[in-house]
Amino acid sequence: MYLASIVVAAVLAQTSTIGTNAQDRAKAQTLIGEGAVLYEHGDYVGALEKFNDAYAAYPSSKILFNLGQANRLLGRPLEALDAYQRFLNEVPNASREERADAQSWLEKLQSSLGQISIACQINGAEISVDGKVVGRSPLSSPVWATAGHHQVTAVAADKSPMLESVEVEVGKRAIVELLALYGSTHAETVTGRLASAPVPDQTEHGWWLGRKWFWVAAGSTVVLAGTATVLGLSMQSRFDDLKASCGRGSQPQTGCSDGAIDSVHSRMVAANVFWGLTGAAAITAGALFGIEGRVAVAPIAGAANGLVAQMRF
Repeated sequence: MYLASIVVAAVLAQTSTIGTNAQDRAKAQTLIGEGAVLYEHGDYVGALEKFNDAYAAYPSSKILFNLGQANRLLGRPLEALDAYQRFLNEVPNASREERADAQSWLEKLQSSLGQISIACQINGAEISVDGKVVGRSPLSSPVWATAGHHQVTAVAADKSPMLESVEVEVGKRAIVELLALYGSTHAETVTGRLASAPVPDQTEHGWWLGRKWFWVAAGSTVVLAGTATVLGLSMQSRFDDLKASCGRGSQPQTGCSDGAIDSVHSRMVAANVFWGLTGAAAITAGALFGIEGRVAVAPIAGAANGLVAQMRF
């Protein structure tokens, strides 16, 4: 991979200086050397970190090629594209081989991307794509983007943020137009109305409103009570049949078998369980009636304002 000649030239080709610049240049050269070793061993994350530190210490434009190489191999095409383009623009005296290599990678990256042409109604607005600032309107050229869904935003003073979504395809240019529909005064008015909205008084609409869980518990109480009643009646009916059958004579009757007696007992136990559950549900319903009757729900100004902003653009 072509990197070594840039590593050497990136710093040593600079004009000799003294003092702080010389120290910064020496620091950058050391960092580039360390990054080159990591790069050759396939540690592109570590190499990119070293190259970034080197550029921060001594911003030589020739280091941009190293940044492009590391970003490309890390699967960061937009960052790599920017680094290669800046290298070609800012290092006109680079060797023919260096420029050819950077131009080749630049074209390969461009062939795998799409573009977004962004127009904004307001000049000087800060334009961002997926949260990353790409410039201020009007933009002089389209913005490169990976294939897929993207969000384009514009922020200007005294205006509500403008937002548009766009789908980008490889090799194609998508067009986005950002319109300022409302000013800040309108936004503040909407927010003020929402914030000052009165909390609804549930007592004005009847005691039955605003008690969702109370009604769930009350309904459960009715269902459980009905089940317990059915089981109790069934148990009583079976018991009456057995009592009549066993009282006809001294000889054992078929209706008085152990299985029949056990069925009566089982129904009695089931009925008692359901009556216990009915009591618990009734107590819960009573508690919820008191609790939920004191709770009111009102619009939240911040959340509502966010929803309005999303609907505008």
